[in-house]
Amino acid sequence: MGRNPIYTKVYNELRYKILSGDLPIGSLLPPERKLAVQLGVSRNTVVRAYTELEAEGLIAGKMGSGRYVEPLPPLTAFSRVDWGSQRYEYLHSSPSHMEELLSITDRYPDTINFAHGDGGRHTIFESGLIEHVKRAAERSPSYFFTSVQGLPELREHLIKWMGFAQISSPDQVCITSGSQEGLYLITTLLARQGDCIITEMPTYFGSLQLFQSLGMQIIPVPLDRDGMRIDVLEGILARSRPRFIYTVPTFHNPTGSTLSLVRRKQLLSISEKYGIPIVEDDAYRHLHLEKEVPPALKEMDIYGNVIYLNTFSKMLFPGLRIGWVAASRPFIQRMARLRELTISTSTLNQFALASFLQDGALRPHLDRVTRQYAKQAERMEAHLRPLRALGLDYEKPDGGFYFWISLPEGMKVRSLMQICHEAGVSITSGDMFLLREAEQPYIRLCYTHENIDQIDAGMSILTRILSHQKEVSR
Repeated sequence: MGRNPIYTKVYNELRYKILSGDLPIGSLLPPERKLAVQLGVSRNTVVRAYTELEAEGLIAGKMGSGRYVEPLPPLTAFSRVDWGSQRYEYLHSSPSHMEELLSITDRYPDTINFAHGDGGRHTIFESGLIEHVKRAAERSPSYFFTSVQGLPELREHLIKWMGFAQISSPDQVCITSGSQEGLYLITTLLARQGDCIITEMPTYFGSLQLFQSLGMQIIPVPLDRDGMRIDVLEGILARSRPRFIYTVPTFHNPTGSTLSLVRRKQLLSISEKYGIPIVEDDAYRHLHLEKEVPPALKEMDIYGNVIYLNTFSKMLFPGLRIGWVAASRPFIQRMARLRELTISTSTLNQFALASFLQDGALRPHLDRVTRQYAKQAERMEAHLRPLRALGLDYEKPDGGFYFWISLPEGMKVRSLMQICHEAGVSITSGDMFLLREAEQPYIRLCYTHENIDQIDAGMSILTRILSHQKEVSR
């Protein structure tokens, strides 16, 4: 614990449990004396920790009944310049993690990058997509606008690719500029400022930044190795009515967990019982390293409650900026009207991708890169395994892009991230995936972006830094 007062350890542990959803909204906290006995600390230590949490608005006392976890207070609005009649009340401050992540290579151009979540340069040129881009550029229609919902032939190919009985018409598909735009459109259609949204915690920071910037009230649900804790979700729904449930059920970002088949059925049942839509972000489904994954929620959706979101940013490369949303016709019609405000996604890229899918090139590409990713994951784990002796812990991923790693107690994660950047290797701090920055010992490492030689070099640097930090924190 170093020189930190002992109450900060209790405060940080409780704060992380609240932010991650382990202590859901409405949870009754233990009485001061009882918690002090459980933790082996003085009652004054617990009182001080509770006081800090109350000051932050995370808990509140109720006369005669104890202290309860409160809904997370809204972030402070941006200070803003008054430009005439322009108003920006709907924008709320949120951490700029997207900018922080994307600017790493600008600030550290020679870094070995374990922070970015993509397939890396070594897989792009092997895909053969470049030839399809050249072929598309020779077609004059590719230089003009296409349908707001997206190129019809591309939507036809996506229906075949998904293979969902519930999605049988191009009218049920809308092409977007990556999944992030798709999520923005979905959120704008389903919710308004101040509405509640449920999501796993931790979760993809791009979704958190989006929800927070639109002024949504986010209710976190914890997850374990089998995905979202459905038992906790049911307890929340007994008290709250969110506008929708956002989930990354397959190879979750950042933890790598996959929602079990049993829990998928339970989640769909809850959705129907309470009349709450599910937004399924399925970006990593086809990136399994070994065994096949459970069916998509949309594939099991018999009532039309699931809005399906996917992207080629993970399957091919992020700069392509093509994703898609699949849902009921009425919802896609509303989305198309909203999309008219931005006209359409790159027609050239849509023609190229349609040609790529027409040739059946996506499946061989995925087979090839997932074999490569399996080797890269194995190589990274070979470096991680000896670090368990320092107190690191992790689960070997079954797919996706990431290792989610628990660090030894006392290690300052933000400081570690900065030291790594300066030493030539970039990592992602675990608090990026929470509602607020929190002192909690996790990092995310991407094993797909760099090739094996760079993984060896980067992990050697990281090993040296972690070993030194472990000595310093003792």
